Amino acid sequence: MFSNQYRVKTEELKPGMIVAQTVVSETGQVLLEQGTLLTEGFIQNLIKWQVPYAVVVMPYKIRSVQRRFFSFYEDTLSMITQTFERVRTFNEVPVAECRELVDSYIELLVNVVGVVDRLYRVKAHNEYTFQHSLNVAILSGVLGKWLGFKGQELKDIILAGLLHDVGKLLISQDILDKPGRLTDEEMRIIKTHPAHGYDLLSRCPELREEVRLAALQHHEREDGSGYPVALAGKEIHIYAKIVALADIYDAMSSQRVYRQRLRPFTVVDNILQDMQGKLDPRICITFLSNLRRFLLGSSVLLSDGNRAKIVWLNDLLRIRPVVRLDCGSVVDLAEEKQLEVVALLDDSPEV
Repeated sequence: MFSNQYRVKTEELKPGMIVAQTVVSETGQVLLEQGTLLTEGFIQNLIKWQVPYAVVVMPYKIRSVQRRFFSFYEDTLSMITQTFERVRTFNEVPVAECRELVDSYIELLVNVVGVVDRLYRVKAHNEYTFQHSLNVAILSGVLGKWLGFKGQELKDIILAGLLHDVGKLLISQDILDKPGRLTDEEMRIIKTHPAHGYDLLSRCPELREEVRLAALQHHEREDGSGYPVALAGKEIHIYAKIVALADIYDAMSSQRVYRQRLRPFTVVDNILQDMQGKLDPRICITFLSNLRRFLLGSSVLLSDGNRAKIVWLNDLLRIRPVVRLDCGSVVDLAEEKQLEVVALLDDSPEV
């Protein structure tokens, strides 16, 4: 029997790990025996068989990946905070520094396997605007990759995500961080941030217009119900549509001063509802179909206090999964309406 066993999602497996528990397919076929040394070929076979995770023994250097991710994330957030404070002070955007952040830091985070999962587990910071900008930059880059963008276009999408809320730096912090309901006047002021952002970025001739449009249009909606201009459909730039979904997902998944983060499948349900008229369906389906990969195999807390693992997601539009309780019982939440997933649990190893 191996000690120090860890459940690792298949896409995060690395050559050199040792299989601690026999891996069996859904049909009962043994795919890997206990004690097998993982190779790249074995890992690709598990992916092909759509095995969500494996229980393995990990070398220390692999176990420390999670800790290194959060450390690198914190360092990047600190640099973004310093850069954006300059915008608050001088009312100008240091584009060269922002591009350096994208090229040397944020793009590396975009390419981390399972980064969407890791972002959900990042602790909330007092300076929400800066953390939100980093998260939206990462999520926009991930979504851009899933949509097939590469090279300079992908870098510009990440930069658009980073700068999408730059106009909020010109709005009073008291309004941005107000714990209660905003007044009509305060909401009117908040809704000026896309135009403020576009004006700030228009002073930067080295920026492509697509990046500026993402800041201006990320609150526009497919049915014309958004702001500041009530654009609709093809009038909205694709970068703005990508950033809009990243913005919505992070806002719902984050802890705020005035509310708790939403439950994971409530976030999915809200995106599915917004797909019916407000958000681009192709972008939503691309995002949600990939989001399934990190939800499958995740440890979760149920509303009755039980811990479980998600073992099956039947359908993109079926948001209530099948889970296996710690006691071994399998429960279909589509049938057990009184139960729901209330939180994702971090069962990664402490190092």
